[in-house]
Amino acid sequence: MHCCAERGIFRRPAAMPPTWLYIALTLVVDAVVGLAGGMLSDRWLRRHQAGLVGFAAGALLAAAFVDVLPDTIEALGRSALRWTFAGFIGLAIVEWLAGHHHHTEGPKAAPALPTALLVSDALHNLGDGAAVAAAFLVSPRTGIAVAVAVIAHEVPQEVGDFAVLRAAGMPRSRALLALAAVQLAAFVGAGGVLLVSSGFDHVIDVVLAVAGGTFLYIGATDLLPELHSGRTKAERRERMFGFLAGVIVVLLASALEVGRR
Repeated sequence: MHCCAERGIFRRPAAMPPTWLYIALTLVVDAVVGLAGGMLSDRWLRRHQAGLVGFAAGALLAAAFVDVLPDTIEALGRSALRWTFAGFIGLAIVEWLAGHHHHTEGPKAAPALPTALLVSDALHNLGDGAAVAAAFLVSPRTGIAVAVAVIAHEVPQEVGDFAVLRAAGMPRSRALLALAAVQLAAFVGAGGVLLVSSGFDHVIDVVLAVAGGTFLYIGATDLLPELHSGRTKAERRERMFGFLAGVIVVLLASALEVGRR
């Protein structure tokens, strides 16, 4: 064996970048995409919002069913489904208490108190950061799928929040600054998962299972109904194409990562 190693028959795989770098890059891209959504013109949003909502729904549901749930069930057994259900119910209760939902219709979003909206958004970003960190700690494949889902959902969510803040009378620059501030919660969530991951058994799998429940809640209750609510047949068709594109992107990301193993 030693001889073969000296001849180069057995080579060590190339060093992979550290996991925390993948996590940090994902959260930076997520923040930039979210803020960019708030700076898009109303005309562009009216034209493309339907497709963005569909894409987010497809990516979230595909990530939950194809990557998150299989990985957590493999690690935790049937208890993974209990944690997933807890995430689903927990997010429903949090949104009910905060009086806030994931807005997808731009300026037509229902009004809400800016403070309640920002608190809800911060909690959501905290969960996103924790989910991204847990996913990359489980495997690069799961991390990429969750990253795609989180980033895809960021545009319709932040555009809706931006519209509500503007409708409440907040100046454009202040609204963008407020949304940028709550984006920092994602880094807090990711940092918390990284800190506790080595101290508790299965904490990463539990966090990921809970995140899967939140993905199912957002995708199935907030976004998926939007596929059928378009005002015209063309708009509904665009939402369905966006939905299928979100599913395909996550499936391709998972397949490519599996093929590299």
